[in-house]
Amino acid sequence: MAEHAEMRNTVFGEVLASLLQARGLEVTPFAVGKLAEEAGLDGWEVINRMADADAPPPGHLNGLVARLGLTRPEMDELALAYALEQRASATA
Repeated sequence: MAEHAEMRNTVFGEVLASLLQARGLEVTPFAVGKLAEEAGLDGWEVINRMADADAPPPGHLNGLVARLGLTRPEMDELALAYALEQRASATA
């Protein structure tokens, strides 16, 4: 975890990293980037958003949610972290 602590710099990053770890997936730039691309997102945009709340949003997370098989409560947690952080970034 400490090796890539920058991927937990945001609430979105922390929540996503926790969800990945709960599924036994690595939280490394390579693993997250590949997973994001498989979900139809730009891997670098997801990684950057995990590290910096001011980074451009990666887009709709539906593909990532489906790829990870998130439960409804997990989806809600990820969406809330993403939305609140995006709002805070926009008003700063």
